[in-house]
Amino acid sequence: VGGGPAGISAALAAGRAGARVILVDEQAELGGALLGNGERIESRSGVDWALGARAKLDGMAEVQVLTRTTAFGYYDHNYLLMVERINDHVGAPAGSLRQRLWKIRARQVVLATGAIERQMVFANNDRPGIMLAGAAQTYVNRYGAKPGNRAALFVNNDGAVSYTHLRAHETDS
Repeated sequence: VGGGPAGISAALAAGRAGARVILVDEQAELGGALLGNGERIESRSGVDWALGARAKLDGMAEVQVLTRTTAFGYYDHNYLLMVERINDHVGAPAGSLRQRLWKIRARQVVLATGAIERQMVFANNDRPGIMLAGAAQTYVNRYGAKPGNRAALFVNNDGAVSYTHLRAHETDS
């Protein structure tokens, strides 16, 4: 469960060992934080590494990758419930399958759900232009968009080092 670097790596290792594998991620593509943080893996960008890993996974007969799929229940004896959004994102034609409920009993489960950046609570923190530092980083690294002209950083984790580097890089350009 989780299509970031840890989940992808676990799926690759299990697939290479011949295990039947289902890798699920709620996003439309694999990669997790790699898609926006500018990290490099095996001398390639995180995005390129994730694309290459996806191609390898797709080439393994016993591996199934389910994107747009949310694991919402993990119960006794490795029983998982997941919902796959098949056509919700494109406006499903009448009578077509929109979602699929997966009921899976697994021999082993790897939870590689990553981390969620928690926002700071303060008055008006939901106004336009106020965003989490990770979102600003994604704007720059993934979309090449400058998230603003001025920044005030208020952080609660060691990611402040990379965010501060990001801000210093912005002022150089």
